[in-house]
Amino acid sequence: MRTIARFVRSSLLVAPLLSWSSATDDATCIDAGGGGCPSDDSSLLSLPIRRQQQLAATELVGVAADPAPTVQCPGSASLCAGSQCCPGTSVTQQRTFPCPNAKADYDLGAGNQTDLVAALLSAMTREEKHQFLRGTGWVGWENEPSYYIGDAGLHERFGIPSLNMQDNGQGFRTVTEGIISEVTSWPSTLAAASSWSEAGTERWAIALGKEFKIKGANVILGPGLNVHRVALGGRNGEYVSGESPYFGARMAKPYVKGVQSQNVLAVAKHFALNNQETNRDSVNSVVDPRTLWEVYYPPFEAAVEAGAGSFMCGYNYVNGKHACGSSDILLKDLKQDMGFEGWVQSDWWALHSFAAMDGVDQEMPGDATPAAKLWFTDENLDTLSDAKVDNMVGRMLRPMLEYGLFEPGNHVCTPPDCSHELYEANATSPEHQELSKEMAIKAMLLLKNEYNVLPFTDQVKKIALLGAACNAKQDVKEQLSIWDKGSYYNIGGSGQVIAWDPVTIYAGLQAACEQKGCELQTYFGTNAREALTKVEGADVAILCGGTTSTEGHDRNSLSVDDEDFMVELAGSIKAMPVISLTMTPGAIVMPWINDADAALNVFLAGKY
Repeated sequence: MRTIARFVRSSLLVAPLLSWSSATDDATCIDAGGGGCPSDDSSLLSLPIRRQQQLAATELVGVAADPAPTVQCPGSASLCAGSQCCPGTSVTQQRTFPCPNAKADYDLGAGNQTDLVAALLSAMTREEKHQFLRGTGWVGWENEPSYYIGDAGLHERFGIPSLNMQDNGQGFRTVTEGIISEVTSWPSTLAAASSWSEAGTERWAIALGKEFKIKGANVILGPGLNVHRVALGGRNGEYVSGESPYFGARMAKPYVKGVQSQNVLAVAKHFALNNQETNRDSVNSVVDPRTLWEVYYPPFEAAVEAGAGSFMCGYNYVNGKHACGSSDILLKDLKQDMGFEGWVQSDWWALHSFAAMDGVDQEMPGDATPAAKLWFTDENLDTLSDAKVDNMVGRMLRPMLEYGLFEPGNHVCTPPDCSHELYEANATSPEHQELSKEMAIKAMLLLKNEYNVLPFTDQVKKIALLGAACNAKQDVKEQLSIWDKGSYYNIGGSGQVIAWDPVTIYAGLQAACEQKGCELQTYFGTNAREALTKVEGADVAILCGGTTSTEGHDRNSLSVDDEDFMVELAGSIKAMPVISLTMTPGAIVMPWINDADAALNVFLAGKY
């Protein structure tokens, strides 16, 4: 009873927010779904049980049910907060609707979110809507300080948060040296997928969402879903699908659900057929409908089914049309046939026309360069009907509301007032570091193991560890100065997440030998004859190889960097088992495999 009395008292204070029904003299919140928007005592009995429990809990701890009203109701001068209602407007047929910052899981009835979106769109000015339809925070090729890789919808009314977007290939992109120690350098997306674990992928996605949120980003530019159809593809390490559309579909769902459970929207990319980096702006992917739907679309369909907030179209052509300008794939296939209800954003500078009528809802990053024109100008946007603009912006507002981005506790900073979150906030944790290590272990792929050479027995006392890749150093300054520079631990380009002092193969084995009582005989060069001098007396020999990749261009070959060294050395060692251990961003050739007794590979594994 105390809870009811407290609720009645608090609701009486917001009586001016109530919409008076023309059918009754009682102050009630009328909902299209019939559930009612609970703003007074008469609607208390219609509250879902879960909400009643929440109210009871707040009473027990002595916290007010709602904070002081600070958010302007769209369509009126009234202020609201929490579970309070806003007055009905003509676009809602005088039905009241929830305050924009009401909790997303506050079940107010089927029609309330629809009414709220309609009210927001009706009250927003055309200029405010345009701010969502193109990005900001760039001057030519340069990202302005304290802005994220992508931003849109800044400084809106009605409690509407900005969309702060950050790249993701192995975590929160490390665009400055300071960020490196503040975020987790996770295994690459392909390495994470190597566990073949949907539950593990969701755990990782939840952790990703938490880190992005702490760093002030509420949109993660991932997952990358393209099926590996070009083995040399520079971004294959970012794509969770591997070579299988079925596998990609299975992994896409837990990734999207995990990230979005943390009030961070996922962006499925790059739609569609963005299968190579070399000549990505001019390559034309010619494909028939059956192949599209059976080979290339399944991971993207799964992302739609999982509720992904956004899709990103790619740089390439599809059947003679730019992907970011093809109504065939964006309007018909994605929005109509797959039923995608979120928004389509362009990849950065991927537009070649004003493609709003072809299915693109948002141009990124929102500024021109000497090589790329800005298409979503006010002049071009003004040619669109109000209904079309509302459809485009509504596709953003709906997932923002559904996944809680409007809630006060989930509000992110608004650039350029994001220096603390972006450059100073610590988002990693001991738990995340342990999870990253666990993922790296589970990402190891055993490709060959004759005579059960692995795992090592207690009889292995001396290990010859051979090759430069065994102790590859991380050049942080070089990677920060060259955006498309990768390493044996992380990919290059927009997915670049650098780690300080990643655990090398040598460091990991040295720590293991200290526990197991073995010793290492090391050679960290690339001369096979010199390496042979370190083999004598060893029980086994481990040969290390590696290569990396980056956005912007494909790998030159499928070889590891020191292939000749590994081939010559593996063929020369006869007195003991030979194990090859490689670190790669995707598929490789292994011409030494017949001379190796065991082979392990890990896709770029981040810190660990």
